[in-house]
Amino acid sequence: MKDTPEYIDVDYDYILGFIEGLAPTPLLTVSEWSDENRYLSSESSAEPGRWRTDRTPYLKKILDCLSPTSTYKKVVAQKASQQGFSEAGLNCIGTYMDISPCPIMYIMPTVNMAKGLSKSRLKPMIENCPTLNKKIRPARERDADNTVLEKSFAGGILILTGANSAAELASRPIRVLILDEVDRYPIDVDNEGSPMDLAITRTLTFGNRKIFILSTPTITGASAIENEIEDTDKQMFFVPLPCCGVPQVLEFEQLRWTPGKPSTVKYECKHCGGLTEERHKAKFLAAGEWIATEPEKSNKDTIGFIINGLYSPLGWLSWKDIVKEFEAAKEDTTKMKTFVNTKLGLPYAEKTDAPAWENLYNRREDYPIGIVPNEVVFLTSGVDVQRDRLEIEVVGWCPNKISYSIEKAVFIGDTAGKKVWQELREYLSKQFIKDDLTLLPIRMTCIDSGFNTAYVYDFCRTMDASAVVPIKGQDTQVTIIRPPKAVDTKRTGKTAGKVKVWHIGVSVIKHELYGWLRQEKIEGDTPPGYCHFPQYEPEYFKGLTAEQIELKVVKGYKKYQWVKKYERNEPLDMRVYARAAAAIIGIDRLTPKMWDKLKAGYTHKAKSKVEEPPAQPEPVKKKIKRKDKTDFWNR
Repeated sequence: MKDTPEYIDVDYDYILGFIEGLAPTPLLTVSEWSDENRYLSSESSAEPGRWRTDRTPYLKKILDCLSPTSTYKKVVAQKASQQGFSEAGLNCIGTYMDISPCPIMYIMPTVNMAKGLSKSRLKPMIENCPTLNKKIRPARERDADNTVLEKSFAGGILILTGANSAAELASRPIRVLILDEVDRYPIDVDNEGSPMDLAITRTLTFGNRKIFILSTPTITGASAIENEIEDTDKQMFFVPLPCCGVPQVLEFEQLRWTPGKPSTVKYECKHCGGLTEERHKAKFLAAGEWIATEPEKSNKDTIGFIINGLYSPLGWLSWKDIVKEFEAAKEDTTKMKTFVNTKLGLPYAEKTDAPAWENLYNRREDYPIGIVPNEVVFLTSGVDVQRDRLEIEVVGWCPNKISYSIEKAVFIGDTAGKKVWQELREYLSKQFIKDDLTLLPIRMTCIDSGFNTAYVYDFCRTMDASAVVPIKGQDTQVTIIRPPKAVDTKRTGKTAGKVKVWHIGVSVIKHELYGWLRQEKIEGDTPPGYCHFPQYEPEYFKGLTAEQIELKVVKGYKKYQWVKKYERNEPLDMRVYARAAAAIIGIDRLTPKMWDKLKAGYTHKAKSKVEEPPAQPEPVKKKIKRKDKTDFWNR
């Protein structure tokens, strides 16, 4: 008989892990887990402390549909901004990491946005949640299992990435997938297809998969979240108002206020006409209920929710703030689009037709070409580059973004040669005379670098960077301008120096411009953004309205694209570039006081007429260390 050992060396951690693995998933919903375990920190929330689902009652059903015990595989939410939906996504992550570990992926529009989410929201959530804190080590640069974009834990892994990264979207199976702000995703990533499709394909091996798709919408017909919500029962949050108690959906059209006084806003009941003040919101939100508005589409796998900013809890987005933003946006197409998307949670219906060029031609004015009206405060210009010519338009800007076309010019010649660039240099150095004999220079010029790029960079490198910049148009960019990036200029294959290139959202500017061009003066009042024109020829106005936007199907997805209806669109391009130049020098953030200060700053008078400055010689081609002047206000 063999001797029996006195003791056995047992790996208790292994045994405990094995036993935990055999334990059934706790019957907790995401809302219950959040109320028990989630804490909001002051660095990530305006309301730090324990998470309370009853603070946002409309989130409870959504959270519960995301629970491990729920039968729904896909949950879709079309919503206004800042209503707690990203926090709901984090609550979903925390729940699965804690009680139902598995492979999880959270996708933002870009990798940089995913990093920001990880640092500003996920990290505080883990640090302030005891059940998660002990499972996930702090992120370290050399720890492959726990980085900013990847968190390993017992039984699973969390991957954060951007929709612009095809590599992460096409590998490893995923059980829980959160697709945040899908309307900001690229349609195609690295020529491998839709990032949404790539990611969703990774969940198909899991019968108990969970997909949460959420976003504020963008444009009607091309909105990804609008397309997703169409396949659901479109649940809306019905609330009983105190006036009659009949449940109804809150709609912006029912808000009533005294014009110019947003603080007077009240909600008019659609059933009895009674007026409700916002102070009652907490009570009627708590009594609200999600109801399917298209019940014929209901099924056990997919559910959809639609909600607007009127439901935001007290202390968050108020009805007063919504009304105030509406009044500021109603005369500005770009601002109205943002308002409809972010506050109403609805896709914006674009006007796809171009303004009629005949209307613009017929309302031309009699001010002299080349002379600046007194109300103009500063000038910008846009330069379009063709193979055989440069074309430029000078635009004068007034308060409320009212503009005057001052002059346009064409420099004929090979743009790969020196002659036209020297002519442009001389033109940009001249000053324009105002009716009161004040002299105005061109404060900023944007030159398109899409054609003969090296020559554009070479020219801009020799100019003052605070007055002349190269630009690249980005059709999908959602802002008018992005901060510039330095690129190397090339001359005969050798690096000649760096130049900063600005990226501009051409589609955004075209939408804004066409909104301005559709405006008419009402009883002599000039609306914000109104465009004045001198006695230009018909071809100019045809070119200014040469494009219209059409809904196209690109790689199986709907997308709006600008299409020419007239061949010559240089006037439109020049005006777009001049608008970008105005944005670079700060027109979108100017206050009335700043406008007054700028206007008072121009005191130099001309004695009779402006003399053309002498032509400047070719700059000496040597490296010169000079301060980079890119700030208009520090000039």
